[in-house]
Amino acid sequence: MPLPATDVPAAGPPPRTGSPRRDPMLLLVVAVVLLVLRAVLGLREAPPQATPGPLSGPDVVHWRTLEAGLAETRASGRPILYDFTAEWCPPCRMMQREIFADPRAAAEIESRFVPVRVLDRQREEGRNARWVDSLQARYRVNAFPTLVVARVDGRESSRLEGFMGRDFTLGQLRGTGVNLRWGMTGQAPPDSR
Repeated sequence: MPLPATDVPAAGPPPRTGSPRRDPMLLLVVAVVLLVLRAVLGLREAPPQATPGPLSGPDVVHWRTLEAGLAETRASGRPILYDFTAEWCPPCRMMQREIFADPRAAAEIESRFVPVRVLDRQREEGRNARWVDSLQARYRVNAFPTLVVARVDGRESSRLEGFMGRDFTLGQLRGTGVNLRWGMTGQAPPDSR
């Protein structure tokens, strides 16, 4: 015999009542409260941590000031190697450790080029020295590290943006230095006979 129908609700979630906009408003309120707590408690993303002394470490390249570098390049005929770099830049630190801190690589750089370091301080101090901004604009530096080889007359002859490893970087500098040195004298390189 069938049972009579009753007013007992079927199993399952209770029916929703109220505005369907209530849940999004609740989420918005929670988000605002969390944002305020984050600001009040000083919870923010930590800046990237720099390795201590990235550019002040064991660097064996004898970097010249801009004035000394320009005078030396005019006197020697060697091109300038500008190292556009920044303290906060991880690839710059890698280049410094793998190339500029290596005595053999440093000696090779010094024999082929007049090295001038151009240290960007925009992030740390909010501005750069005028000469740094001027060189960055002249050589269109938009990334760090950037190595620019400039002829005696200041014209850019080669650039290398980023750090693609020790061997690649040194290979590029070796080729650039030889081509520039012999190209400026008008003589053929000794290996071309």
